[in-house]
Amino acid sequence: MTFEIAATPEDAIDRLEALYAAACQALRDDLQRFFDTHVPPTAEERARYRYPVLRVTYTHANALPLSAPTTWRGFAKFPAPGIYSTTVTQPAEFRAYLLDQLRLLVEEYGATIETGVSQQEIPYPYALDGGDELARGKATAVELARYFPTPLLSLVGDEIADGTFDFVDGEPRPLSLFDAVRVDFSLRRLVHYTGTDWRDMQP
Repeated sequence: MTFEIAATPEDAIDRLEALYAAACQALRDDLQRFFDTHVPPTAEERARYRYPVLRVTYTHANALPLSAPTTWRGFAKFPAPGIYSTTVTQPAEFRAYLLDQLRLLVEEYGATIETGVSQQEIPYPYALDGGDELARGKATAVELARYFPTPLLSLVGDEIADGTFDFVDGEPRPLSLFDAVRVDFSLRRLVHYTGTDWRDMQP
């Protein structure tokens, strides 16, 4: 996985937005082609349907000041030096929230921000506001699930929020309580149960 260091939090979010938009557009284009021609995506094409990843590194060496900051905030703080990572969905919609967090991490901890493409696939309904019905009878849900990533409850978990996450030595620590798949699942539940676009709801 290749990461790109961001000069500022704003630059990081800009790249997350670009990566996410490109992944969703590739997925939508290949879905439309499948609806029209029944030509499935190749392995190389499917590899484009991945969430962007945000990685933040904090060490005492790059902290400002050199000693670890002390804060009573319940957010935008590190419990310990290390590498923290999470996948991100809808970065444009969450831009203000992400900037609030990242600016503090940079200003107080001297954190380094990197962005890249994860291995976590974007389930096809999450890239389409209309879901399966966009096929308009041209493809069944079974056919779509055969060739495109689909929502799997087995990939949706609350281990981090519940405190049951098993940290693997050498792997990045969680940067957020919920990864991209978990957030997308929750956003779709809001739409399902309310009949309202999640973007129109209160924060």
